[in-house]
Amino acid sequence: MLWFIKFLQKRPSDKTIIIGRILFWLIYMSAMYYNFFIQENPNTLENVFFWQEVSENTLTYITYFIIAIWIVPVIMWATNICVAKKSIMRIVQIIFGISLFYISSKIVEGPNLDVDSLVFFMWLLPFFAWITGKCITSKCMKFGEKVTKIRV
Repeated sequence: MLWFIKFLQKRPSDKTIIIGRILFWLIYMSAMYYNFFIQENPNTLENVFFWQEVSENTLTYITYFIIAIWIVPVIMWATNICVAKKSIMRIVQIIFGISLFYISSKIVEGPNLDVDSLVFFMWLLPFFAWITGKCITSKCMKFGEKVTKIRV
């Protein structure tokens, strides 16, 4: 148990953060795409979003949007850009976690342990990244901060 606490205290390297981010979203994207389009009995979404019933065409667009949100970390990885300060990136992490939780609640449950359970457990990773604040690359940690050197 003590080794686990020591492991949580360390900050992962930038390469580990980037690889973990990409693997997380590729697993998400491939599982969602398979379960919504390739599977013999494809999953569906509920047709009620934010207390309003949506049409079949809108539901198709929402399905594609839910699958396509994986593009954000891939673009961040490919360009190695920082888009916001550390505090705002932590807010983005919790928004991703909450959105994954909401997405998992909108997938119609089937008799098998399926993609809705996977997405439900996947929301915990951005949530823990938000709590610890350690899954932000070192370049983005210093983004927007003015570094001043004091010479004596």
